[in-house]
Amino acid sequence: MEDLIKFRIFLTFPLIGLLLPDTGLLLSDTKHHILSANHTIIELTLLTSIIICSIGIHYLKRKTNKKLNKDSLIRA
Repeated sequence: MEDLIKFRIFLTFPLIGLLLPDTGLLLSDTKHHILSANHTIIELTLLTSIIICSIGIHYLKRKTNKKLNKDSLIRA
């Protein structure tokens, strides 16, 4: 689970690096706001990977909590 957490953190670094120039383009006063298709595809892929890692982390935490609760009920 710790590996998933670290992987999710390292996925956010390139996402932030790609979002900064794109938001700068959107907020600038230029009339032609053309976002690169490559940036959009990479950003969506990174977001999907982050969401999958988050779901995996949530599932693993839930699974370990159920196991701990089950063990504590058996011991009591």
